[in-house]
Amino acid sequence: MTGEDTPRYTAPADLDGVVAALEGADEGTVLVGGGTMVVPAMTHGHVVPSALVDLGRAGLTGIREEDGATVVGAMTDYASLLAADTDGGPGHPLRLLARAAAGITGGPQIRNRGTLGGSASYANPASDVPGCLVALGARLRLASARGVREVPAQEFFLGAFRTARRPDEVLAELVLPHGDALAWGYVKFKLAESSWPVVTSAAAVLAGGGLRVALGAAADRPVALDVPAPYRGTADPAWRALVADGAARALAARGAAFVDDVLADAHYRAAVTPVIVARAVEGALRGADRQERGRA
Repeated sequence: MTGEDTPRYTAPADLDGVVAALEGADEGTVLVGGGTMVVPAMTHGHVVPSALVDLGRAGLTGIREEDGATVVGAMTDYASLLAADTDGGPGHPLRLLARAAAGITGGPQIRNRGTLGGSASYANPASDVPGCLVALGARLRLASARGVREVPAQEFFLGAFRTARRPDEVLAELVLPHGDALAWGYVKFKLAESSWPVVTSAAAVLAGGGLRVALGAAADRPVALDVPAPYRGTADPAWRALVADGAARALAARGAAFVDDVLADAHYRAAVTPVIVARAVEGALRGADRQERGRA
């Protein structure tokens, strides 16, 4: 890279500075959070920015409660999610994010550099975060010179490495509604410890007896599934058939389908989806049962 090719670099000291730096930005402007994905992509020439905006000094960290929701700063790293103190029990949204963060590939280096907002913004379909945010019914708070808007997670992820964020916007915070989840389960299926997942699933048992389920890594975007409670158990073939059908319908409704890649083909992903969803639901059911016994 020559001096003429060197991207413009700014490191704003706060959110207002980030918004100012992004005013009039185009697709060539790249935001850098923890840098765990963007920096390697730049190193290999997959991303060639005209401008870099470093979020490391902007103060977009922290976790707070706000109007029945937990709000997480976009630059909050995985280690902070793991260390967060939650008094809301196993159904608290941070419990799901902590469970996902505990299984992030890369060890302490990634847990201390990778950020919740960075993973959401990068939108790698195989990442843990997108599916969890859809399961949580999260809203992504985007800031720009035009103001602040919130986008539901289901609408934020538009495809592989594509989101609803505009070039002049920054993901500032993630809003996680508390909802009526009693407990969460999360499972990801990988072919090797160091590989990306083939399928992930996040599931919650709800206070009314129903389920909330999301599917990740199986397609170019995560989707929420309409899955009934497994009254005959998660091994029931009829229930698993409903899961398979629900997954296909949910993907089609979002203009997506099971994907083929170097890890697995679409047929394999479709075949293992009911198994992975069942395991996530089983984890949520165990958590809800422990909570109920604790109250007895």
